Amino acid sequence: MHFITLITGLATGWLSALLGIGGGVILIPAMVYLLKIPVQQAVGTSLMVIIPTAVVGAWKHYNLNHVNLKFALLLAMGAVVGAYFGALTTSYISGEVIRKLFAVLLLITAVRMFIS
Repeated sequence: MHFITLITGLATGWLSALLGIGGGVILIPAMVYLLKIPVQQAVGTSLMVIIPTAVVGAWKHYNLNHVNLKFALLLAMGAVVGAYFGALTTSYISGEVIRKLFAVLLLITAVRMFIS
């Protein structure tokens, strides 16, 4: 199980920095289906893992001049408030509903990206 966890972390870091997808797209399904972690715990764990991953990836992209700092700061201000309320909301929604919402979000995103 430790080997699967390490490989999942490696794939997450690589794809996060390459595609900017955030680790949740990889980590949450991996933790729920491969590692059998409850979805609420997978979400919280994913967010903790993303902190160092995002810092390293963002720093490298910043050094490559791939960051619009003004835009990023404005997005971050809204995202911080949204993250607080999103985490609070997980106390009121079942893991089953969260899993289905996550699947719908991924499906919509995939279809829109494929079409465009």
